[in-house]
Order: sequence, then C-alpha cells, then structure tokens
Amino acid sequence: MAPIERPLSARAKSRRDKAPKTRHLVVGAGQPNAPKVEHGGRNGRIRGNAISTGKYNAVTFVPKGLYEQFRRVANLYFLSVAIISVFETVSPIKPYTTWTPLALVIGLSLIKEAIEDYKRHVQDRQQNTSPTERFNGTSFEKCEWRELQAGNIVRVVRDQFFPCDLIMLDSSLEENSCYVETKNLDGETNLKTKRSVDVEGLKFEREAFVKMCADSETTVECDLPNNSLYTFTGVTTLSSSVTCGDATKVALNPNNVLLRGSSLRNTEWVVGIAAYTGHDTKVMQNSSDAPSKRSYLEKQMDVIVITMLIALVAMSTVSAIYCSSWIGNQAADHWYLVVNQQDVTFNPDNKPLVGVISFFTSYVLYGYLIPISLYVSLELVKVVQGFVFLNKDRAMYHEPTDTPALCRTTNLNEELGMIHTVLSDKTGTLTCNSMEFFKCSIAGVSYGEGVTEIERAILQRRGEPVPKKMDPIEPSFNFRDPRLERGEWHKRPDAHITRDFFRVLAVCQTVVPEGEPTPNEIVYQAESPDELAFVVAAKQFGFFFKKRTATTITVAEEAFENGNPIKIDVEYKILNVLEFSSARKRMSVIVRSSRDGKLMMYTKGADSVIYQRMKPEGNAFRATTQEHMDDWAKCGLRTLCLASKELNEGEYNKWNKQFVEASQALSNRAEKLEEVAELIETDLTLLGATAIEDKLQEGVPRTIEQLMKANIAVWVLTGDKQDTAINIGQACSLITPQMKLRIINVEDLVKSENEGDIDSGEFEHLAMASVKHQIEAGLVDAEAALIMNAEVGMVIDGRSLTLALKEELAGAFLSLGTKCSAVICCRVSPLQKALVTQLVRDSGRITLAIGDGANDVGMIQAAHIGVGISGQEGMQATMASDFAFAQFRYLERLILLHGRYNYKRIARMVTYFFFKNVAFGVTIFMYNMHTNASGQTVYNDWLMSSFNIFFTNFPVLVLGVLDQDVKPQSSLQIPQLYRETQANTQFTSRRRLLWFVYGMYVGVVCFLTVFYGIHTGEADSKDGRPFGLWEVGTTLYTSVLIALNLQLALISNFWTILHHVVVWGSILLWWLLNIALSETEVYYSTYSWKTFLPITSQVAKYWVGFWPGAALALMPYMYVICIYRFFKPTLVDAVQDRDLAKRRLHGDVSEKEGKEPGQKLDVEFSSPRRVGTLKGVVVENLGITPIKSEDIVKPRHRRQLSFADVWGKQADIPEIPAARGSIDGRKSLSIGHSREVSREVVSPIAESSETDRSAVEAKDRAKGKR
Repeated sequence: MAPIERPLSARAKSRRDKAPKTRHLVVGAGQPNAPKVEHGGRNGRIRGNAISTGKYNAVTFVPKGLYEQFRRVANLYFLSVAIISVFETVSPIKPYTTWTPLALVIGLSLIKEAIEDYKRHVQDRQQNTSPTERFNGTSFEKCEWRELQAGNIVRVVRDQFFPCDLIMLDSSLEENSCYVETKNLDGETNLKTKRSVDVEGLKFEREAFVKMCADSETTVECDLPNNSLYTFTGVTTLSSSVTCGDATKVALNPNNVLLRGSSLRNTEWVVGIAAYTGHDTKVMQNSSDAPSKRSYLEKQMDVIVITMLIALVAMSTVSAIYCSSWIGNQAADHWYLVVNQQDVTFNPDNKPLVGVISFFTSYVLYGYLIPISLYVSLELVKVVQGFVFLNKDRAMYHEPTDTPALCRTTNLNEELGMIHTVLSDKTGTLTCNSMEFFKCSIAGVSYGEGVTEIERAILQRRGEPVPKKMDPIEPSFNFRDPRLERGEWHKRPDAHITRDFFRVLAVCQTVVPEGEPTPNEIVYQAESPDELAFVVAAKQFGFFFKKRTATTITVAEEAFENGNPIKIDVEYKILNVLEFSSARKRMSVIVRSSRDGKLMMYTKGADSVIYQRMKPEGNAFRATTQEHMDDWAKCGLRTLCLASKELNEGEYNKWNKQFVEASQALSNRAEKLEEVAELIETDLTLLGATAIEDKLQEGVPRTIEQLMKANIAVWVLTGDKQDTAINIGQACSLITPQMKLRIINVEDLVKSENEGDIDSGEFEHLAMASVKHQIEAGLVDAEAALIMNAEVGMVIDGRSLTLALKEELAGAFLSLGTKCSAVICCRVSPLQKALVTQLVRDSGRITLAIGDGANDVGMIQAAHIGVGISGQEGMQATMASDFAFAQFRYLERLILLHGRYNYKRIARMVTYFFFKNVAFGVTIFMYNMHTNASGQTVYNDWLMSSFNIFFTNFPVLVLGVLDQDVKPQSSLQIPQLYRETQANTQFTSRRRLLWFVYGMYVGVVCFLTVFYGIHTGEADSKDGRPFGLWEVGTTLYTSVLIALNLQLALISNFWTILHHVVVWGSILLWWLLNIALSETEVYYSTYSWKTFLPITSQVAKYWVGFWPGAALALMPYMYVICIYRFFKPTLVDAVQDRDLAKRRLHGDVSEKEGKEPGQKLDVEFSSPRRVGTLKGVVVENLGITPIKSEDIVKPRHRRQLSFADVWGKQADIPEIPAARGSIDGRKSLSIGHSREVSREVVSPIAESSETDRSAVEAKDRAKGKR
C-alpha cells in the first residue's frame, strides 16, 4: 500500500513557492549583494569569500570534542565508572585512579583532534589572506581573498589561483581566452581553454567596469550553489549604459567560468565577476566527506564491547544478590564485623539498599573486563600500518610518474585481508590509457599493419610465434601503411573522402596547442588521450593543427599542385560545438572553412550512435566498415566512427536559433541542448573508422592470476565492445583456454528493434525472456562445471545487464556471477558499474572496486573498499578512494601482503586485548566473591589502572604493528595463504568464545594457585609472619602479568629487538613501579607503601610462587598448539616449515621484498583453479535439474544508491528498490563462488583431497536427481 502523503500547510506551500530557483546578483563594488536573501545560504544570505574547514573553534572544541569521544560505548562506560568512583560509599577504588587513565586516553584523542584541526585553520588562514585585486568603482585595488563579495569585479594575474568562482569578462590574450590548470580540482595536468563572455562590438575595459559599478543595473542570474564542477547555467544582463544601446542578455556556459582551486597559466591577466564566493564555490561544495566506511572487525568490536558490558552487568548483579543475601543472613554470625554498627553500605536491616550499593561497587570493580586503551591502541596501530608501512612501501612506488602508494583512510586496513570479489574498470586500470593511433578504415578500405599487445599476449599464452614488436613513430602514433604515408593517399580514387576523414581528426576536438607552431616543437594539451592520438595522427597525415583561438582553428593542410605537395593554412571558424558526454557518446563541431566557404558538421562517436544517425543512402561501405571494427575489437582495439554533413544556410540558421535559445535556458539546459543536437545530427555521411590501441599495463596477467589463485573473483566492468572485452580478458589471464564461456546478449533483438521489425515494448518482453533463459542455462553450466572440476566464465553486455539487474532476475544473475571464475560486463554505464558493485556487496561478499576515472567514482564509493589509480584521467577516482597507487599490479601486494598481514595483526591484537582483560578481571571477581562481594580489591588502585596502559599495552602494540606469520615473499609466492584470512578464520565467534573461556581459565588458575597453592596461611617469612592481602595480591598480579606476556610471546610469529624490549621490559616495568610505590609517600602510594621493597621482594616464596600459576595457565595452549601442529598442520604451518628448511639449507640470507622468486619452491602447493573443462561435454547428459531464476531471491539493499546528480538522467537503467530488510553478510548464502573453500585452513595434501571429495559428492547428487 502506498504511503499517504500529508497535505502541505499554506505556510509550507508559500515557503516552497517563494524559495528561489536561481541566484540573482548585482554587479558592483563593495557589497552589492549583502542584503540579498537566498535559499540555502548560511543564515539565508549570500556568503562572503572567507572559508573555514575546521571542525571546531575556541568555543565548540571542548563540548564537541568530548561529544565525539563519548559516542563510543566503551568511553561512555568508563565515564560512568569515573563518576561512580567519586562517591566513597560506593566506590572500592580512589577516584583519581579512574579519572587519570580516562583523562589520559580522552586527552590524547583530543590532542590529536586539536592538532589536525589547527592545521586546517592554518590552511584556511593562508587562503583567506592571499592577495588579489578587485575593482573599487574607479580602479583595481589590492585586497585579501576574504574581503571579496559576490558581484565584485576581480582581476587575477598569471600563475595565481582564482579566489572564487568567476565569470570571465576579459583577458590579456587577443581572442579573449585564457589557459587554466585544474590539477587541484580533478587532477588533470593538461591546460584547458576558457573564454570570456562574448558580446559583439563590446570590449570590457575600465570604462565598462565604471559604468557597471555606477548604475548597478548589470546583473547575473545563474544556478544556486551546487557541487557540479562541469555544469553551469546562467545569463548576464548588461545595462544599456554598458552596451551604449539596449540592455543585452548573454548566455553563460561552463566555458565562461573560472573555478576556485584552478590557476591561471600562459595568460598575463583575466578579469571576471565573482559569481560564487567562499563556501558557495564549487570546490567547497565538493568538500563534503566521502561515505563513512567501517570494517567488519570494527563492527564486531562494538558487539564484543556490548557483550562484555552485558557480562559485567550480569556479574555485578550476581555479586549484588550474593552480598545482600550474605549480609542479611550470615553477617550476624561474624561478630567481629559488627555489621549492626555499619552504615548503609552493609546494613543488614536494608538488604535491597545493600544490594544496590554492592551492584555499583562491583560495576566499578569489574570494569577491567573492558580495555580502556583498546581504541587508542588500535588507532595507533592502524596509522602505522597505513601511513608508514603502506605509504612507504618502495615496491608500490611508481618511479616514472613519481607516485607512491597512498592510504587515504586507515579504517579499512584489515578489510583488505577479507576480499572476495574485485570489480575493476578496464581502460586506464588494466590498460595504460596511453592511446596510440594504430589502424583506420576509410571508404571501406582497411589501413594499418602490425600486431597489437593483446594479440601478442594471446599468442604467447597459446605458445605460438610472436611477431617482432614495432616502436611508435612518435608518442600516440604507431601506424604504418605505405598507401597513406608520405602523401600517397591523394593518388587513391577515394582521396576526397580520405581528405574529409583527416579533417575530422584535425578539427573535431578540444585540444589546446602550446609552444612553437611547428610539427616538431608544438605540444598538445588534450583532455583525453584519444583526442591527442587523433590530432597527432592528423599531423602525421599532413593536416597539422597549429593554432586555436576562441572562435577559430587553423590547420596546415596538405594539398597538391601539379603532383607536388604544398601546405595551405586553412582557418575554420567554429560556429557551434556539440560536446561529448557519456550519454551522447559523440561529439560534433559546425565550422565554416576559409578555403571554400562550405558550412560543414564533423562528427565522431561510437558506432552504435553514428550508425543510427546516418542517411539511408550514400553509405555503401557501412557494412564493410562494421566488419573492420568487429575485427579490430577482437584484437583489443578501441574503435570510433567518423562522419560529416554539409549544411545549407537556411537549415543551419533555423536550427541555430533553437540552439541559442536552449543555450540561454536557465532550467534543464543540458537536456534542451541534447534535444536540439538531435535535430541536426542526422543524415550523416560515413567517412570511416579509427582503431586506437590501449596497451595492457605491466604485470596485469600475473596479478589477476594471483588473485584468482587466492580465491578472489575478478569482475571487469568496461564500456568496450564485447569482442574487445573478451580479448582483453584472454590477454590478462582472466579467461583461460579451457574455460567454458557463457555469453549473454540480445544482439539479434537489438538489430530487429533498430530495423523496425519490433517496437520497444516487444523488445522489452522478448529481451527479458531471452536474458532469463541465458542466465538459467549459465546456472546449469555452473553446476556441470562443479561436477567436471571445470571453470565457467560469463560475459554480459550493457542492454542485457539492464534487464539482469531488474528485481526478477537480479538474484539469478548474482548467483551465476558468483559461481563463475571470471565475469566481464561490457558496454556498461557508470551507474551500472555502481549498481553491479552494490548487488555483489549486498550478497555479503567483501568487495573491492578499482578504477581510474570519474566514471568509476560511483563504483568505488559503492564497494566496501575503493582503490583509485592515479592515471591519465585525472584524480577523481583517487580522491573518492580509500587507497590509491599508480599501477594495477600493485593490487597484488596491497591485498595478498598488506591486507593479509593487517587482518591477522588486528584480529590477534583485538582478541588478545579482550583475553588479557578477561583474565585480569576474573581474578578481581574471584577475590570479590571470596570476600562475600564486599567490594574489597586485591590490587593497589594505581597498579590496576596501570594494567592496560603500561604493563600489557606495549607488547600488544608491537604485535599489531610488526607480526608476520610467514615471510613477505611467501605471501606473494603462495596466494593460497590468503584464503585463511578471506574466510575470517581469526575472528570468528567460535574463536572469540574460546579465547574468552581461555582467559577465564588463566584468571581462575592463577588465583587458585596463589591463594590455595602458594599462600595458604602459613608463615611466609623467617620471622613467622604470613603475607598480608597486599603482598599476596602482588604475587597474584605478578603471576597474571607474566602469564599474559608469555602468552603474547607464544602467539608472536616474528621477533625483533623491539619485541624483546617490550615483552620483558613490561615485566621489568612492573617491578620498577612496585619499587617506586613502595618508597613513595603513603598519601600517593596508598596500600603499596613499604609493601614490595622491604617485605615482598625479601621473601624467596614470592620469587618462586608466581611461576607455577603462570606455567599451569599456559599449559593447555601449548599442548593444543603442538597437537595441531603435528597432527593437523595448516597451510601456514607448511609454509613456515618450508621457509625454515630453506633458511637452514642456504643460511639466513634476507631476500628483497617485492622481487620474483629466484628459484623453484622446495614445496609445491596446489592451485585452487580448476583444471577440468566442459568443452566437448554434453551438459544435458549430466542429469542436472534445470534451475529457475524465480527461485533465487535477490539480496536486499542495505542503502539506496543515487548517482543521478552526478551522471544525469539514466532512463534505460532501472533503479534497484529500497531495502525492506538486510541479510547478515557473514551467513552462508545459497549462492557460492566456484572456487569457495572451507572456512578451515587446509594443508596442501588435504586441499586436493577436499576438491576430489566435493567433486564426488556433486556427482552423487547428480545421480540422485537423475
């Protein structure tokens, strides 16, 4: 039932109707817009240009900082304990012993927050006080950035950053344009051209500025502040005094806007109007924090803390009941207690009050079950793991680009060790995104020689001869064909088509030329490597693009007179630019040639959109060109169609009026411009097609092979064609020769729809049925692969994926994908990438998404972990990511080494933290019950407070930072080791429970050994005196402390000098602190005064007495470990034995990390990849019951995705419904990965037998079904 919408009140409707949809600014000096009220601004007003990015100020730091700290359950608990400790009637310990460690932990966190926030304020001040110039009504004067106001006229000089978002009016260049570097916004280092507002016959000079400020009638109407860097819609109205005529409206577009954060290059100065200032600027609107991500272990820590709190409350309740019962029923029998004269604490006449007081006393006393230093210690360990080990890893440093690895968040360090699925972009991620013009087809004739890197890789994998590699003629151009080189093209019968083909390459682009206008010295600044390759190719073919102004492009074209080549400079006046977008998939320019005066439209774009817009006749070679593109796609080349159209004046003038109206629209301008573009981009004449090679990055095949051996599924999401994607998959080891490949597409139905045989409704119905049938057939293949010990791969195109993501098919699609060894989604949009990632994430698998471009941002943010490649497409992906580096091959080291180490370190650290506190807390609980829950402590207050901070904290920190179960080389050589951490074997509920029970055992054994085995009441010293409470407590504390530190030593796999210092040093520190307290004034040392040095340490029984308890406590662990090591060894044990044997054989020679193994391994470990094949097998004969897609339920969303504000309208892509519930990500699902293994870590021998056993069981199931 749909929710009932409550009607808006009249006041609410009025507010909604009055809320402005655009920003209206008056241009002038001073504060021309100060009183303006605007919807969405701070306090309802247009903001000034000062910024503040700090979280706190002098007033809010303390309250807000404390609020942030006490949002943690553990800190809130310790605060409650500290408050209770103030009341001496209730508290068994002194207040300062609880407030001191709490203040220390909270203080350290606040100091860290203060330092970080101070740095933010310093950066803000540096920006706010930066110098610039503004017009004061008569001239330009110097001022600081923070003094600027919206509507001011601002001047910026060369190499300065723009202080706010400016609408450009004038520049020092003749064509009123400027060059801008946007590296700080999007990471792109190439220069971009911006143009001033174009008003015919008007020059924006001082006189014009004076008039603007004097009459206050020049206005700007534009969008409200928003975070879209690449869109801007507005209109400026110039007053009649400025134009010396009628008031003039001029449309504004993104090309007129200079954004804060970018800088002026190669231009002496520019002048502009301040449109957005301060926090209204686009760069500040984009400064919101990325989606908060928490690791699985961190979430489980909250569960553990809450569980421990419940246990603490239960223990306190038991103590309260026992105490009140004993006081009421048995205390009178102990006459020496004189309970009838006690205060309310032990008043036998008021047992309920005694119980309440005893509860709070125990609540304070048992607080050591929860480690106060856990969060601080964990944060410190993660910082070292991320900012020291990962950021400083030389093996992940890319020297050619001077790019180190970058950990942008430390929250997910351990999550890297639990990855199940990697979802990767292709272009720029698996490939170099350094395009080279390789082949072309002109008028149905294919040109270009050579073998692509993809073909070479496939030939190498097949063991066939590989042709010699040809080096590029120049960067971005690796084309060879004598039929087109050295002007030979003009001798061909289709020379006029070839000429237009080269003109499209040279003219239909947005490249900015720099340097001397000669072919050898010019430098091109391109927004994409594709455009750079096209312009360089045009230059090589004799069409040299040499100059660009705001309205023209100059090309030195190759012409022939009497058979001799000559160069003629042809100027093309740019009338309109129909820009490329991910939705349009094409770009067009309308130009007029100075040579022949023709009005031409040149277009380039994807074959799917160009072929739909070609005129029905006159394209005789369209079929041949399509064949060429299909062949190139199989070789891994990126293809693009080139077309042209000659326009007549009447047609163009009529259309241009609509274009101007759409470009001046303040609402839905982009949609209106697309609609207008559709009107003229019709009846195109096909010229040919281009083929660009994007080579595989170094190490990609090995990395993917290693990930798949580690039981990590790899999904490639690309916008390329199906054949290109398949060949890329083969070249990078994703698709193997023996793999059964299930291709899901609806090409025949798409063709029928394009030809008009079926309408869109019929297509939807038939395509849905077709995709459903293909997915179900794929599920049968997956079952057959399990029986035959084979692998299955899936390839699905964008149209089919749209249908597969719908509610009725999403579950079956996910089931098939997770059972496949490799999945390739081709022809996908950015939103589809994010939706697929979210679907896999909702299945409970830990996902990692990796990409390099803005179109990968949605996918990166949707995954559990996002990795950005800092490549050719800017820094958008990097800025949205959790980790970043320069090459895909570093992913192997990130996951298999850092991820695996981090997981094992954090898991052991957290588990040990709670184990040691349970052991310590149990001794306090047992003594309290020993004293009839009176609240008496067995340890000195200071010593109890020091337990978590000094005596046991440093060893566990070293464990979390430095522990290694196997050598780094072994983690990379044997990726099967990763399966242990992937299955979360180190932090399961069962394992945590065992350590909890073991902690209780250690505490009980130590207590019983000391109280009932060592100190049983007899004389402990030569003078006949027995030990008192504090002496016995010292013995018990020593026994527990040594047991805990030795336990940490036992679980440490890797020892350094630092390990010895902290483990043995912590025990030594315990004795040193006892000595210090023994000799400190009694007011401060309380019961430890003259206890240790003159009494306890002088008795041999003490030095002998603490060892038995520690030894008995550790016996079970040592026995169990030895039994498992000898009778049920894990893969880790086998690798450790191998490494030990190698070290004994060759000596302790350190190997450099990150290097390939120099010799064959002494022990061979089996690969988890299946070796069987389905080729030649009749699947129907295996007796597999058909699977219905409707029987597989799609996992529910945990949160709704929304990328429409970034990517615009995506009409053909369905939104996944909002969540009705969620599933536990750790529960077993009905869908499983084809390489899934047991959560138990198996030995190499057990591994192969397990595979055989599963195959036999699958065959038995098949026989039963038959």
